[in-house]
Amino acid sequence: MCFVIYKAMRNRTILMVLILNIILAPLSAQSLDDAFKQMKSALSVGNYNSLSKLFSESVDLTIRDTDGIYSKTQAKGVLKSFFENDKPKLFQITHQGSSTDGTVYAIGLYISVNRSYRVYALFKEKQGSVKIVQLQIEEEL
Repeated sequence: MCFVIYKAMRNRTILMVLILNIILAPLSAQSLDDAFKQMKSALSVGNYNSLSKLFSESVDLTIRDTDGIYSKTQAKGVLKSFFENDKPKLFQITHQGSSTDGTVYAIGLYISVNRSYRVYALFKEKQGSVKIVQLQIEEEL
């Protein structure tokens, strides 16, 4: 008798988990779309405040000669300096995808007044929202 009750409870638990995944999956996709839109908008106009809101608490950041793991506040300062020196003319996302470990990436082209840069952003879901954990802005050759 106990085995039958246990099995019924286990099946209900599995069913509830599946239902929650089905309901919450569109929310994750929506938040990812919003993050891509926010990144595109921020890079298009050089808005370091808006872009830094997408950063996780620590960011693996590479911008030209600057390379390291920075706090969200430090990364915002580095980004501000970059935008002041290389004001944007255009930004477009050229490719996006995902990997099996749950990370999602976007690759884009940032064209400033003086140069063109390849942008690579790696996103990861953290505490229910999508955050940038790695950002690379490297000069196109």
